[in-house]
Amino acid sequence: AFSVGAETMSSTIAESVGQRYRDGPMEVTELKDLIFAGVKAKGSATKGTTFLFECSSDNGLTVSVDGEVQGTVNSVELASAFVNVYLDEKGASPSLKENILQCCCAP
Repeated sequence: AFSVGAETMSSTIAESVGQRYRDGPMEVTELKDLIFAGVKAKGSATKGTTFLFECSSDNGLTVSVDGEVQGTVNSVELASAFVNVYLDEKGASPSLKENILQCCCAP
């Protein structure tokens, strides 16, 4: 069965965001801690685990794991760096980027 530990999951996401975030490590560590707490609470990330990352120009980046809000990193810049993990030229998934652009940005 598919299972990823809290440290691996949180570190992987935080590292990708950190590569695109220029304001220092504090907010990236806060993001990592929120993801870690959500995954650790259930033991590990297994098939079917849902992550919701809500980016807001008012609040920054809110993290939820399996419907449970873990908290918010109050940094619009961090939220932007998170979005760029998927949408910039080094994006994690070109097919996801294309799908986002077609579904969310098409006139």
